[in-house]
Amino acid sequence: MEQERLMIAEIATVISVVKGLNDAIGALKEAGGHASDISSVMERYSKANETIQDVESKYVGRLSVKESLQITMAKRQLKMFNQQLKDQFTMAGLGADYKEMMNRVEESRLEHEKQIRIALIRRRKNIAFAKQLGVAFTAGIIGFGVILGTIILLFKK
Repeated sequence: MEQERLMIAEIATVISVVKGLNDAIGALKEAGGHASDISSVMERYSKANETIQDVESKYVGRLSVKESLQITMAKRQLKMFNQQLKDQFTMAGLGADYKEMMNRVEESRLEHEKQIRIALIRRRKNIAFAKQLGVAFTAGIIGFGVILGTIILLFKK
């Protein structure tokens, strides 16, 4: 129960970070896209992206449908924000800087997806192992009962 509350709190954090990012892009548009403002917004974008990745990797395979939808919507908002950010960088004449930053973000995203795939595989293997262990334990107990019952029947005669 406590873990579920923690998961909900982290998802709420993701949503608030993405909303803060949307506010920042609005402020950036008003400021005219100065380089210092853009770098500040880029830091927020990076933080939002990392927060989403952290929640996904931490709760891989355990998110409810509602929580998964919230994460998906946050990702969609991040994509829209990314396009707005690209436009701002281009208008400020910082297209090359944007490309370099996005290459780093893409590397991070690919590594994150790889880690999520590994975590899912690990989780599936752990579940399969637990099931096999349960079957083996149950078979051992039943086998022990049959052997004990047979020994008792043999000595009762």
